[in-house]
Amino acid sequence: MHKIFIMYPGNANYPEVTAYKNYFQARGVDVIAGTMSEYRLLDNKGDFLLWAIMGFYPNRFASNFVIHDYRSLSVGGWPAMKDFAKRYFNYRPDLRIFQNRRQQEIMGFATDVPHVILPMGVPNWIFDVHGEGGRAGKKADFCYIGEMSFERGFDHVLDAFLRKFADRDVSLLLVGKPDARIYEKYSNRKGLVFTGPLPQIEALKLVAESDVAVCYFPYHRPHCYQTPTKLLEYAALGKKILCNDSPSNIQCCEEMGINSVITKASIFDEIDDDAMRGAKSNRGSDFRNLMWDKVIEQSNVASFLPRGLNLGAS
Repeated sequence: MHKIFIMYPGNANYPEVTAYKNYFQARGVDVIAGTMSEYRLLDNKGDFLLWAIMGFYPNRFASNFVIHDYRSLSVGGWPAMKDFAKRYFNYRPDLRIFQNRRQQEIMGFATDVPHVILPMGVPNWIFDVHGEGGRAGKKADFCYIGEMSFERGFDHVLDAFLRKFADRDVSLLLVGKPDARIYEKYSNRKGLVFTGPLPQIEALKLVAESDVAVCYFPYHRPHCYQTPTKLLEYAALGKKILCNDSPSNIQCCEEMGINSVITKASIFDEIDDDAMRGAKSNRGSDFRNLMWDKVIEQSNVASFLPRGLNLGAS
């Protein structure tokens, strides 16, 4: 066994996959990432360690060493029932990974399988991302990266922004693929600028070139048990941050010492101009311990992997 196949559901974005791939490739391991369909097409599956970003996998895989990586609790309808099914019917792996202790406790697996905690991280290169500086290089007053849907109530955030700044020349840059209904309703409104989806490095450069980064995170399961990745990225970029009072945002700010102006659900209805003017920027260098390479290293996951991977120094 000298290769890793990282298997992920095809319906979501997992920055972890790129981070894992880069980390192990830098240490001399062949790494392939793909979906279940692509895994099934592999020859000699026994040559691969299978690292599965978790869904529902009740059947044994052909690989000789299997990792179940629970990056999130279940989403969609009946999420608690889905997690119950995973707990009792997913095939027993050789190692389990959890994003944090809260998720591990909720999943409630027996302790007969080794496990590690592997938190969220930020790209190693994020500390080299800088804006052009000065008013000439400024892209927007506020910048948001993430999901934009009615289901998450993001329309309330946009409505609040439009009310707050109806008589002012203030801009909100929206990076990502919005729900079609969101785009149809708001794309022509003053101050709102939709960029569409962008490569991660381009998206984060826009954040660096904006005055304030906005983090809107849901309140409900599973998000209330997850780390808001964008909040970590904003802090690593050294930004002023404005975020809603979701449990995950509050806990992340408290545990990691992230400076943020925290408001209610619609964000812009509640912000105070004086509070924003006095808001402290974060110091990006304080968050270098969040680089993916350091997070993976500190999790000690490599010590649980088969010797045949022959991990070398990067």
